[in-house]
Amino acid sequence: MNITKEINIRKINKDKQEDATDLIIEEVPLELFVNYKFYAALMCTPIEVKELAIGFLFSESIISSINSIKSIEEKYENRLCIILDHEIIMDASNVSALTSGCGSGSVHIKSLEEGSIKSIESNCTFAIKDILSTMSEFNNKSELFRQTGGVHSSCICNDNSILLFSEDIGRHNALDKVIGKALMSNMDLRNKLVMTTGRISSDIVIKVAKASIQLIVSHSAPTSLAISIAKAANITIIGFVRGNKMNIYCNEYRIF
Repeated sequence: MNITKEINIRKINKDKQEDATDLIIEEVPLELFVNYKFYAALMCTPIEVKELAIGFLFSESIISSINSIKSIEEKYENRLCIILDHEIIMDASNVSALTSGCGSGSVHIKSLEEGSIKSIESNCTFAIKDILSTMSEFNNKSELFRQTGGVHSSCICNDNSILLFSEDIGRHNALDKVIGKALMSNMDLRNKLVMTTGRISSDIVIKVAKASIQLIVSHSAPTSLAISIAKAANITIIGFVRGNKMNIYCNEYRIF
């Protein structure tokens, strides 16, 4: 499936109007069936859908590793069938938002209510100069954003380079995709960091905590609840990374 589409538009610049074409990003519903039962529909960009599904199910605590999945295949376009090595219980009290992630994420609200987010024990350190240079590389990496202006990006890095990169209309989806890729390659995430183009909200922090990643970096802002959860989970949050500037919001001892 194409991930972009060319449409006719009317462009206005002050008093000048003209007909033109514009490239826009595709948005489709991805239906997930787990053990032959419908589980969720995710509005997403139709690329790396298996990676998205794996990362999403991990964030939902449906799987604990890639070894939990016996098979995953696209039976029909935009419909994935995932067979697990265990049964799951569909609990209606686990409130999930099945959107592209612009306002609500996919992480269970019960993760907060039950206090199931554990503190990360790893205390690696990261250099300011490396974070700034990697963010510069990250900002220039998305060809889809340059073409359409309509996607978020996320990446997993070591201390000075990008290891995995994904993009999607939803910032939550982009993060799920790179986490899914990491699970598929059995990557150790305890000494890695995540970069995102979107704001750092509570559900983003929860996803990162479940993956045992200790540092989140963005050129946008965090929310108050995100900072509170990050403090409890021993995760460092850095926002507004632009040029040579950044704000460290919590657990600054990792940064030198």
